[in-house]
Amino acid sequence: MQIPYSKPTLSFREQISLLQSRGLIIEDEKYALNCLSHINYYRLSAYIYPFLLDNEDHTYKEKHIFKENVTFQNVIDIYNFDRELRLLLLDAIERIEVSIRTNIIYVLSQKHGPFWLIKKELFFNQDNYQSHFERLTEEIKRSDEIFIKHYFSKYSENIPPAWMTLEITSFGLLSLFYQNLNSTKDRKEISARYGLNQVVFTSWVHSIVYIRNVCAHHARIWNRELRVQPAFPKSIGALWLKNSDEIKNDRVFMIISIIIYFLSVINNENDFKQKLFDLLAKYPMVDLAPMGFPLNWKDETLFEIPPSA
Repeated sequence: MQIPYSKPTLSFREQISLLQSRGLIIEDEKYALNCLSHINYYRLSAYIYPFLLDNEDHTYKEKHIFKENVTFQNVIDIYNFDRELRLLLLDAIERIEVSIRTNIIYVLSQKHGPFWLIKKELFFNQDNYQSHFERLTEEIKRSDEIFIKHYFSKYSENIPPAWMTLEITSFGLLSLFYQNLNSTKDRKEISARYGLNQVVFTSWVHSIVYIRNVCAHHARIWNRELRVQPAFPKSIGALWLKNSDEIKNDRVFMIISIIIYFLSVINNENDFKQKLFDLLAKYPMVDLAPMGFPLNWKDETLFEIPPSA
C-alpha cells in the first residue's frame, strides 16, 4: 500500500543533528557542515547504508541506526574512494573507447567504403537501423566540431565519411551500430582484434558503455549491483582470470578485470593496475567484498604488473 511522502526538508545543521541522533560520531561539526553543503545528503546516504545496524528482517536498517564507533570521516572516506575510482575507470575507458572506435571505423571502411553508415543492407534490423541513423544525424547536427562544419561547406553528401562521423558519435550509439551489423564475418573480424568472439565482445562493450555512463553521471560504483552484466568468456587464454568461477558478473570487479584485459591488448605497458593498487592502498578501510573482489584476486595473472611498467 502506498502512502504520501511526509519527510520534511532539513537544513544542513538539522541533517547533522539527525545523523548524530542515529549514532554517527561527528568530531568536527564545521567540517561536516561544509561537506553536507556541497554533497547532497541523499547522495551521501548510499555510502552511509553499509554502516547501519542490520538484522534478519532489516528492521534495524529501516531505523537508520549506526553501528558502534562509526564516524562521519568513515563515510566521507568511502565517498572519496568511490569518486577517485570513477575517475580512474573513466580514464581507462577513454583509451578502450578510442581503440574500439578506430577498429570499427577501419575494418568497415576498408571493406565497405567511407559511407558504409548509409548502406542499409549492412544492418539486419531495419527498424533499429532507422532509429540509430536518426540519432546519428541529430548528433551530427548538434556538433560544433570545425572539421564537421568544414566538411559540409565543401562536400555534398548528407553525412561525412565514417572516420569523421564516428568521432563525434556517442560510444553507446557506436556499439549499437556494431551489434546490428548484418555480416557475422564483419563482427568477428573486429572482435578478433581483441582476442574475443563476437558474443563476448558485444557483451563487454555494452557493459563498458553502461559503466562509462554510470561514472559520467557521478553515480556510485562501490557496492553497486550492475544492471548490465557482462558475459563470461569460455576461453580466451592466459590474459583472462584463472578462477573465473569465483567471480560475480554483477559487481565492479568483473568490469575492472575486463578493463585490464582490453588495456593489456591495446598497450600492455599501461599504468592502470598500478594506479588501482595505489588507490586501494590509499583507502585501506574500504571493504572490497561488496565490489566482488575474491579473496585471492591478487594471485591472478591478469592483475600482475609487468616489471617494465
